[in-house]
Amino acid sequence: MISKGGPNKATRLTWEGKSNVSVKSNELQGKKSRSIKMVLNKTNKKSKHTKVTRTSRRNVSSTKTREITAGQKITLYLNEVLAMENAAVERLQLRIKQTKIENVKERLRLHLEETREQQNRLKQLISDVGGKNPTKDKAQLPISLAPKTMAKMIGRMMTSAEFELKGAKEDAIIENAEIVLYDMLMHMVERMGITNAISVLSQSLSEEKAMADWIRTNAPDVLMQLWPEIEASIAKGEEGQSLETEK
Repeated sequence: MISKGGPNKATRLTWEGKSNVSVKSNELQGKKSRSIKMVLNKTNKKSKHTKVTRTSRRNVSSTKTREITAGQKITLYLNEVLAMENAAVERLQLRIKQTKIENVKERLRLHLEETREQQNRLKQLISDVGGKNPTKDKAQLPISLAPKTMAKMIGRMMTSAEFELKGAKEDAIIENAEIVLYDMLMHMVERMGITNAISVLSQSLSEEKAMADWIRTNAPDVLMQLWPEIEASIAKGEEGQSLETEK
């Protein structure tokens, strides 16, 4: 029974216990809430810091790009052409050893001397615009390669005469690529106001055009000299096919 005077001692203890549990629960929830807020604040700060860092990096990158001088820019393009000439010297030396056609050999020797002079001119221009350490690297020459499905067959079927023709075609491709490089470079130095470089590059451009013209003009004569060997290989092939048919 409950006395008239109010709740008994046991009842009061029960209420007080529930009240304490409720308070503790609220305290725990409050702590969790504060912890979550602290984590979110840290995450937001990191996110803002990351955004600032990325923006700073972009700004630094843009600043570096803007700070490149005309001399530095043109040095890069002069080295690009120099790398092409470095590779061309190596290829010309190989072609001189490979070719069996005497007038081709003589013209390649002449162009090798011209190419070495072109290297020296480019190195001097790089020095004139304030560049240092002209590149010794060799560019990848623009030589066309047969697809893998055809390469083995071509290797088996081609005669030494056809390999000579292939070399002449590659020579023409390389010379025309160099013509484009020198032509574009001349326009660039003109726009940058580096007028002393124009006549130097023009000389190299003229030599490349002369070599390309020589290859094109002499192609029929080269083919005529090589044709007997190519024709003989075709005849042998036809005889072989007829013998297989008879069997």
